Amino acid sequence: MKSNGTPGTPDAAWLEERLGQGSLWRPAEAALPAELTHAPSREFLLTVGFPAVRLDDLGIDTRCVRDKDGLHPFDADELYGNRYPDDDSPPENFCFTVALWGDQHLMLDAADGGITHYDPNGWDHAEGWQGPAAESLQDLAVLLGMIAEAGGALDSDDDARAAAAAELRDRLVARDPNVQDSAFWDGVFEDLE
Repeated sequence: MKSNGTPGTPDAAWLEERLGQGSLWRPAEAALPAELTHAPSREFLLTVGFPAVRLDDLGIDTRCVRDKDGLHPFDADELYGNRYPDDDSPPENFCFTVALWGDQHLMLDAADGGITHYDPNGWDHAEGWQGPAAESLQDLAVLLGMIAEAGGALDSDDDARAAAAAELRDRLVARDPNVQDSAFWDGVFEDLE
């Protein structure tokens, strides 16, 4: 457990207690793309699973991981403006959408397991990459569990909701400092605070 009472690496029981029974997507090994080379992310998906839920209070949707194609590899260099779209060389760096908030994406880096914010409105002029949003897939799962845990407080009247949102954001930052300076999380919390 981390000092704030959240697990370092969550187990399925901790996540399902907060997000609901059957909420975890746990693919078979054959369903994981070969492009996902980060061993801890692969292991987490195979043994614990990743939440495939919609958190209505904040509008975050991770059900995309259960889509027909599951994790679909994207050419990270093309998305983030590090190579031209007409470059026909084979891609070398990959990422996968693991969460959506409106048209904004949280992407799992295939090689290092970090979670970054991708804004599809900026891909064609090298402004798609918006920075880190979580340390790892495991950390993102914990953040989602913490959000679900706070759900009732976020349904309160305006003043109580704003206070609950500020407290939740502080808890998320304590769990993963990437939340502090993330444009993704700024946008998520803007309407609540």
